[in-house]
Amino acid sequence: MQDAWTTLRLLETEPAARRYLSHCYQSRGLPHPDRLAFQQSTRFLYTWQQARQFYETAHGASLSVRPLLLFYGYVHLLKGWLITCDPDYPQNSRVLQHGVTTRKRKRGVYHLLEDEVRPQKEGLFAHLARLFAPTPLNDRYSLDELFASLSELSGPYAVVTGRKSPWVRLDLGIVTPHDDQQGTVYRIAFPTGSDGPLAYSPETLRQYIRRLVPDGCDAFLFEWADSIGREAVVTSAALSEWERHPLFSFHHGSLFFWNGAPETLPLPTWASHYLILYVLSMLCRYETEWWGELALTSSYAERYLVECFLDSHAYTLPTVILKQMQKNNPLFFE
Repeated sequence: MQDAWTTLRLLETEPAARRYLSHCYQSRGLPHPDRLAFQQSTRFLYTWQQARQFYETAHGASLSVRPLLLFYGYVHLLKGWLITCDPDYPQNSRVLQHGVTTRKRKRGVYHLLEDEVRPQKEGLFAHLARLFAPTPLNDRYSLDELFASLSELSGPYAVVTGRKSPWVRLDLGIVTPHDDQQGTVYRIAFPTGSDGPLAYSPETLRQYIRRLVPDGCDAFLFEWADSIGREAVVTSAALSEWERHPLFSFHHGSLFFWNGAPETLPLPTWASHYLILYVLSMLCRYETEWWGELALTSSYAERYLVECFLDSHAYTLPTVILKQMQKNNPLFFE
């Protein structure tokens, strides 16, 4: 987290904020980019500053209030990202709402993973989804499917639920070290599965992967390296594009493949984290008795999963947003 914030802190100065925004708006072909950057630069820099301060405070906070601090820190991170793409934000008071809802009062015996969150048609989440989500949103999401959608939680999720994660770790080995022509060449082994896409034939699996390649992801290329079609060879340049593919995820140097049902593709990481943090922050605010039991005792197995999620979020999501900012202006952070 510290490395990401060290870099992002550059955006807390007005000259840098204005220069960065002007480049973003110019690259999008917007009229008068310098004027737009001037109008948004103050809001922009204080948004990043507050985001950092929320995360720094959350770092030393107890579990009883940590989700609340991280949620509002994350909201500010997302707003900073949003301003780089939408100089008119906020257009009205409706886009300042959270854009999701959950039942405030829990009835009967409460189980965290059975709780649900529903995206709304207006608000911050809806606005972000229209700009950055590649697939239509569902009417509702359970906490169980949201936790399962995060590759970094595949181990804790399996421990707490007793069910295997939809994410499967792929063997990633180096075939040829880096050279000037093509960079490093990797060999990726797809295991054979008894269910999910890994049960497909090699050709069907490849067609399925290619069908979901995001627009503009031209470098997403690979060739089967063996006769049975379970090992792929890919260059480092092409592999860097796999991070944008909904079926693949990188975490701590490992590559994961989504072996869940095709109709249940995971949300983008930023969206899953938003929905989970929203629910946890609502529990902090409105369900103090239940949340206090979870946070202050060892009675609930879900506590382990929640703590793993919060630690992962604080460490990885500022970096995820930083990568998006670097894509907007690759030379700015050098």
